[in-house]
Amino acid sequence: MNHNIMKHLKPFELFINEAKVNTQVAMDKVNSLPKGKMFDDARKIDTVFKRSSHTWSEVIETFEKNQSDASIKTVNIKDIQITQPNIQAHKIENMLKDFGKLSLINVVEFPDGLAIYDGHHRLIVAWAMGEKKIKVNLVKV
Repeated sequence: MNHNIMKHLKPFELFINEAKVNTQVAMDKVNSLPKGKMFDDARKIDTVFKRSSHTWSEVIETFEKNQSDASIKTVNIKDIQITQPNIQAHKIENMLKDFGKLSLINVVEFPDGLAIYDGHHRLIVAWAMGEKKIKVNLVKV
């Protein structure tokens, strides 16, 4: 390999250390969210994301009825409206270890905005990692 290229490549250990730092920063961001309800390690996510006017049941029914028309789209994270108020911090911590391997979240585009029915924890992982956009399975109504 060309010596000039080698001097610009980071050692593998540096990549590993950077990943650990990024994971810890993301977890600190999650842990800074207000305490949620229902679980010992619950965190409120409606302080970060707007709550959808559509119920979770309505969103899932709409998505499942129209999922054959779903397409993969990239959307702004801040435009996604949540349908549940809490996440579990330990689930986020586990997901951060596999950040690059997480499956797509499922979202419905209603006339009044995007609503998520599956993937709240994955959405928070992307937010905590500083992502601005996320790929989703999107159904338009």
